[in-house]
Amino acid sequence: MAFSQGSSSQGSSDVADGSKGSGRWTFKAFIAVALCFVINMIDGMDIVAMSYVGPALSRDWSLSPSTLGLVFSAGLGGMAIGCLLVAPLADRFGRKPLIMTALTLMSIGMVACGFVTNVYELMAARVVVGAGIGTVLTTMAALTAEVAPRKYRSLAVGIVQGGYPLAAVGTGLVVAALLPTHGWQPLLLWAGVLTVVMLPAAWLILPKTSPEALRALKATSFKALVSKGFLKNTLLLWIAVFSGFMVLYYIVSWVPRLAIQAGLSETNGIYAGTLYNLGAFVGTVIMSSLSVRQPLTRVIPTFLVGATVAMLVFGLVPMSVALTLFTAFMIGVLLQGGFNGIYPLAASVYPEGVRATGIGWAYGIGRGGAIIGPWLGGYLIASGASLPILFGVYAVPMLICAAATRLTTPAEPTHVKG
Repeated sequence: MAFSQGSSSQGSSDVADGSKGSGRWTFKAFIAVALCFVINMIDGMDIVAMSYVGPALSRDWSLSPSTLGLVFSAGLGGMAIGCLLVAPLADRFGRKPLIMTALTLMSIGMVACGFVTNVYELMAARVVVGAGIGTVLTTMAALTAEVAPRKYRSLAVGIVQGGYPLAAVGTGLVVAALLPTHGWQPLLLWAGVLTVVMLPAAWLILPKTSPEALRALKATSFKALVSKGFLKNTLLLWIAVFSGFMVLYYIVSWVPRLAIQAGLSETNGIYAGTLYNLGAFVGTVIMSSLSVRQPLTRVIPTFLVGATVAMLVFGLVPMSVALTLFTAFMIGVLLQGGFNGIYPLAASVYPEGVRATGIGWAYGIGRGGAIIGPWLGGYLIASGASLPILFGVYAVPMLICAAATRLTTPAEPTHVKG
């Protein structure tokens, strides 16, 4: 990639739109996208830290599995609030103010997690954290789509999503090393402090929307997303995100347990979860790179069909430890690599004036699948369902997600011909 220093005459108040002029990366655009990647890593850390400290939390406070599940669900509910109610305001007030608001919510919630004294306070704090995460994920996708050169727009939006699984790997290693000696609350507090550090960085680096661009952004409503021009793509994106989240959160929540059920030890089951997240990062990078030359409506379904095959192999074929771990890695590559392509696909479906609203509603609606997926998996596991049945059930929404993305029609090409 070629990089050029943006003209100083533009001023820091402009959105650094690299798609203008030569279509080359400006320095400001590159730094803004890089910061969004780091912020997404912080998001991933804030999300997965709770799942890693869950056993210690449950032991210290004598929580039942159902109560611990409510703590996890509180974060997901907050993410839905952020996607549906807060993120669309970015189409009224601009991207940077909403990202700053989201980081503030995440900081307050994560720091509060380090001082809570009962489960109700913890659930309230997780709702606040989730609202911030839901807002920032959506708004960063819109911002990244607008600052990156048109040729690399899908690549940039996709790469930003890779921050989450990369953080999941690192957070798991850190928590495993420090949890026995420090306990779970200091770890959540430290995660909150790292989130606070992102506030001045975002204030200094992220571009503000210029007055002209802000006037061009139209405050929109839900009705605009289901108007004649957007209805088909809106419904297809809702279906894709809902069904994709259903499978994704099932795998993320249960892959260590499923690996153990497949014959691995508890330690190797944890390694399977770590390899899944490493695969998710690798897959996201591969998907994003392919999107430069191939349409996302072809790349995403190919990945997701491949993920379906890998899941069925995991459930049906007896394998050695090494092959089981490799299959878990490949599920991460294909499943999350393909699913993360929906962010840049959604960014290409909606024009700038309704982009944050459109992405926010798609991922807000999709949170329903994130809630149903792990719950249904837990119910099936508790009922004694075999691995072939488990993965056979989840192959259905995976294929539905693939079909919905294949039928989506971007408003502009997501790749460069030639």
